[in-house]
Amino acid sequence: MSISPSTPPDPLVIEESETLALGSSGVRLKTLVYIRWLAVFGQALTVLIVHFVFAHPLPLIPIGLLIGASAILNILVTLNSKPAARIPDRGAILYLFYDILQLAGLLYFTGGLTNPFSVLFLVPVTISATNLPRQGTVFLGLVTFACITVLTVFFEPLPLPPESLVLSNTYLFALWSALVLGTAFLSGYAWLIATDSRKMYDALTIARAELAREQQLSAVGGIAAAAAHELGTPLNTILLISEELRHSLPAGSDAATDAELLHDQARKCAAVLAQLSRGPETGEFLKDSAHHNFLALNNLFSVIADKYRDQGKRFIIRTHGDEADIPHLYLNAELRHGLGNLISNAADFARSRVTIDLYWTDRLVRAEIRDDGPGFSEEILSRLGEPYMSSRLGKGGMGLGVFIAEMMIRRSGGELGFRNHPDGGAVAEIIWSRRTLEKSDPFSN
Repeated sequence: MSISPSTPPDPLVIEESETLALGSSGVRLKTLVYIRWLAVFGQALTVLIVHFVFAHPLPLIPIGLLIGASAILNILVTLNSKPAARIPDRGAILYLFYDILQLAGLLYFTGGLTNPFSVLFLVPVTISATNLPRQGTVFLGLVTFACITVLTVFFEPLPLPPESLVLSNTYLFALWSALVLGTAFLSGYAWLIATDSRKMYDALTIARAELAREQQLSAVGGIAAAAAHELGTPLNTILLISEELRHSLPAGSDAATDAELLHDQARKCAAVLAQLSRGPETGEFLKDSAHHNFLALNNLFSVIADKYRDQGKRFIIRTHGDEADIPHLYLNAELRHGLGNLISNAADFARSRVTIDLYWTDRLVRAEIRDDGPGFSEEILSRLGEPYMSSRLGKGGMGLGVFIAEMMIRRSGGELGFRNHPDGGAVAEIIWSRRTLEKSDPFSN
């Protein structure tokens, strides 16, 4: 069971979010430049301390060439790019690929895996896992694996004193295993966390855009209603005067014909203004501005359900509480859109009937939306609320329905849950604090 928005999101927003979901949007070049400068200064400082302070001679010429190459490359990149530029995925992968090779070259001249700084192999792969596509991370992981393996066998030993500890081949193999497993684990873990964060961000973008669109439409409807109200008085004056002119002018004269035409056009304008005042969605009962929609709880659900009665399903709304104490609330954009998604989804999967049960006390308000369809499968039920998760395979959509509905319900102060009914069918349950739900201002926090 999946939830589809009652009105489709903006296609441009969907297209942009799909692009984000399918791949990354690149890495900011400035970030990579800063990281490399830190590496350059750290490498240079470490080499100077080891060579001059601890008096352990190192091959300064090849080491200096490797560090200098990174510094020169960083300068060239900075001069030829804008500070806020973002490089494409392929460029970022090549950038990190060079960093791995440069680090491998330094470690070759400074003890291979016996150098404690060999742990820095984890950095480029982790950066790739959090920002770049999976294919790029796999490539960099394989390059790192190859470099670690080569450095296990081929390296220049550190110039340590003769009495220093000599590492056995077994220990070198243990270091190799730790780096390989650490690279695989950290990159995989970082990739999973980053992917989940990107999905959540993309889904939130669509949810916010949809809510903003709903509120914009409501504002436009309010302006139209206000314009209709302001134009009503002068239009009635025109109708009155044109009616008097029709009867006072000689029949058949040109002036009488013009007065008749004026009166007829004014009546058409009045009909258009009346339609604007009623609003396009729910006839005369529901206005576009939430401030006009102060409804009893059962009437609110009835108004929303009216939009989906043309699907051929029967809607039954039952109340369970003191009718004299039934909650009254504003039908704002969050409730209209969130509840509309839930009711629309129930109607899509119901065989013939959707039942809405409403309960209230002086502290809580609870609504249960139940269909008589097949219900949720166990694997879907455990994952409801995750963005980009849909049970409608092959039917299109992005699987954002439950996520969007849950976001809207939470903005209204409620909590949304799902379960299967013992007698069959799916149940969506919403629980609100009555005090929060009956707030005086529908747009207050």
